[in-house]
Amino acid sequence: MPLSPKRILLVNADEDVLAALSAACLPYHEDWQLTTATTGADALDQLGQGHCDAVIADRQLKDMSGLELLRTAMVCHPQMARILLSEQPDRDTVIASLGIVHQYLPTPCAPADLLSAICRLTVLDRFFTNDLLRMIVARVQQLPSPPRVYFQLMKELAQPDATIDSVGAIIAQDSSLSAKLLQVVNSAFFSPPAPIVSVREAVQIVGFNLVKSLSLSLGLFASLNPLAATEVNPDRLYLHSLATAMLAQKIMIDESVGSETADAAFTAGILHDVGKLVLVSALPGLYRQSVQLAADELMPQWQAEANIFGVDHAAVGAYLLGLWGLPAPIVEAVAWHHEPGHHHPPAFNALTGVHVADFLQSQHWPASQRTLVVNLDIAYIQSLDLAEKIERWSEVEGSL
Repeated sequence: MPLSPKRILLVNADEDVLAALSAACLPYHEDWQLTTATTGADALDQLGQGHCDAVIADRQLKDMSGLELLRTAMVCHPQMARILLSEQPDRDTVIASLGIVHQYLPTPCAPADLLSAICRLTVLDRFFTNDLLRMIVARVQQLPSPPRVYFQLMKELAQPDATIDSVGAIIAQDSSLSAKLLQVVNSAFFSPPAPIVSVREAVQIVGFNLVKSLSLSLGLFASLNPLAATEVNPDRLYLHSLATAMLAQKIMIDESVGSETADAAFTAGILHDVGKLVLVSALPGLYRQSVQLAADELMPQWQAEANIFGVDHAAVGAYLLGLWGLPAPIVEAVAWHHEPGHHHPPAFNALTGVHVADFLQSQHWPASQRTLVVNLDIAYIQSLDLAEKIERWSEVEGSL
C-alpha cells in the first residue's frame, strides 16, 4: 500500500522566495503535498484545517516571528516536525528555541538545502510504524532539542579557521562537558602515556567529531526529568552508551573502514539508547510498566517497551534524531541496533559496530539487570561472515 503524500507547510513573507522554493519541490509532487503561507496567521489557519507533517518557517514573518509560530504549532500539533529558517542562530535564539525547533536551515535558503531537509524528514516512515510512533510523540508534548553548547560547537566547527584552541574554549565554559571529556580521554580506550588534565590537549587527542557527539549526548542525558531518574539510572545508562560508542568505533577501525563510518558508529553508539530518555521522561508510569513486564516475563527491555508503547526506545530515539537532521547512517544504526537484520541489504557499517558493541557491553550488566542484556543477531552476523571476529572484538574493550 503506497504511503500518503507528506504535507509540508512552507512559511515565508517573501512571495518570490516561496515561488522559487516551491518550484524546486515540483519533481517531488507525488510524494509531497507542499502548501505555502506568507503570514503566521495564515499558517496557523492552514494547520487548523488538517494534518501536517512538517512546518518550515522563516525567522521573521509579517505578523509574528517564526519562533512564535513554531511554538504555537508545537502546542497544537506536537507530533509535527518544526524547522526554522534563520541566519546562524545566536545564543539567545538557541536558548529561546530549546524544545521548539528541531532543525535550523540557513537563510537565504538554497533549494538544495530545503530539498535535503524535507527528504530526511519524509523518509522516517520507512524505518518505523509511523502511526504508533506519532501517537507516542504526540503525548510527549515537548521533545528535547540539542543543547546550547552543541550549537556553539557546530557553529565554530563550520568555520574554516576553527582551531583546537577555539573549540577547547567553548568546551571549557561547560564544566560537565569538560569533566566528561577528560574522563574519556584518560580512559583505557585512549590509554594516554600520562594523565591528561588540559581540555585543549583532550580535544587534540579525541578529535572534533567525538567532542561534538559528547556535547550532544551529555546535554540529552542532563535533560532527564529528575522524577524519571527513579525508573532508569542515568549515570549507568550514560556510561553504557559511552562505552558502546567507543567499542563501536574501535570495531570500525579494526575493520579498516573510513573515518566517516567510524565517527558515525561512535555518534550512533553514544545516542543509541536516547529513546529511553524520551519515554521515561514523558511517560514514566508506562515505562515502569514495561520494566515490570520485562522482569515478570524475562524478556528484553526493548521488547517489553514494544508491547506497552507499540514502539521501542530504538524507534523513538531514531525518530528524534531524524527530526534533528542527523545523517541517515546514524539514524539507521540507532533504529535497528537491536534488530540489524531488518536493515536491507545487510552490510558492514555503523549499525554493525553499534549492534556488536551494545551486545558485548551489555554482558557487564549485573544479574539483577538481566532484562537489559542484549541478544546478538546471529543470522545477521553470519550473513556478514563476522562470527569468528566477535571474540576478538570482545578483547578490545576498555574501561572508563
